[in-house]
Amino acid sequence: MSGLKHELDAGRRGASVRGVVVAVALLHLAGFAVLALAATQGVLLFGLAGLAYLFGLRHAFDIDHIAAIDNVTRKLVRDGRRATSVGFAFSLGHSTVVFLLCLLTALFARQVNAHMGDIAGLGGVIGTIVSATFLGLIGVLNLQVLRGLWRQRRMPASDRDATVEALLARRGVMSRWIGRGYRWVDAGWKMYPVGVAFGLGFDTATEVALLGLSATAAQNTLWSPWMIMALPLLFAAGMTLMDSANGYFMQRAYGWGQAGAGRRLGFNIAVTAFSVTVALLVSLLEWGELIVDQWAPGGWLARSLALLPSGLMGAAVVLVFLLAWALWYRRHRRAPSVMPTG
Repeated sequence: MSGLKHELDAGRRGASVRGVVVAVALLHLAGFAVLALAATQGVLLFGLAGLAYLFGLRHAFDIDHIAAIDNVTRKLVRDGRRATSVGFAFSLGHSTVVFLLCLLTALFARQVNAHMGDIAGLGGVIGTIVSATFLGLIGVLNLQVLRGLWRQRRMPASDRDATVEALLARRGVMSRWIGRGYRWVDAGWKMYPVGVAFGLGFDTATEVALLGLSATAAQNTLWSPWMIMALPLLFAAGMTLMDSANGYFMQRAYGWGQAGAGRRLGFNIAVTAFSVTVALLVSLLEWGELIVDQWAPGGWLARSLALLPSGLMGAAVVLVFLLAWALWYRRHRRAPSVMPTG
């Protein structure tokens, strides 16, 4: 009976992965199709389209993306839920906001340009508050898990397999209080509204640059607004590709850590501690940046925070996580059932 359940779960995970792959492929197809149709009418957007696609790839490595996807994936895997679509849903929600902003820019280029500063300022405050609050709360939620895992180190190894799952599911007072606010994030697709909320921030250089490209293209009277939509489509294609891949590998690594939890307790402790550290650190940095921008704009601290390389920080987080996973995988590669099937 358990074997049949395992096969059914594996089938569902496989279908979920295929669905994400198809959706990302369709985004790429749509973007390149619009680009090709524009080319047939003498409008060559290849240079701008290439930049938009690169912006999307790079934006996926922003530290807030990595932290949100990482920590929510950790939560869903711990709760025994599929997390394959976490990265895709988050990225799609974020891309929806960018797409709508680019559409408005293409339709009303001059009016949008005149108010670009006000839009960016308001969106930056909203997005930073949403991002910092979400990452802070989900980080504290996973911190409770880390405390429980750490206490397991004192138990005999023979008892860990039987108790670690119950311990991971146990919630303290703080966790239960926080969990009420995020109980609805119990499926990967529910990261879509979270991505929309993050996208309202409009506070990253890549999004500003993309809207700038759209506004520049819209100034050309020969270019129709639908042609310019190739830019946000390709931006979304690049971002969903990387965010989906990130979410998938996070799920695989966390799922591997769940299997044989007693033997891999060290892996669970390491990656959970890393996830919590990233989430709380990014939350503190974003709150600090918001406070400094409002109370001491233009000062040395504001300039220092503005110079933080978010993309490089996000890439570093992914590399460190994958390195930790590779080291533990190599160490336990001879153990049975090392990797989950989904």
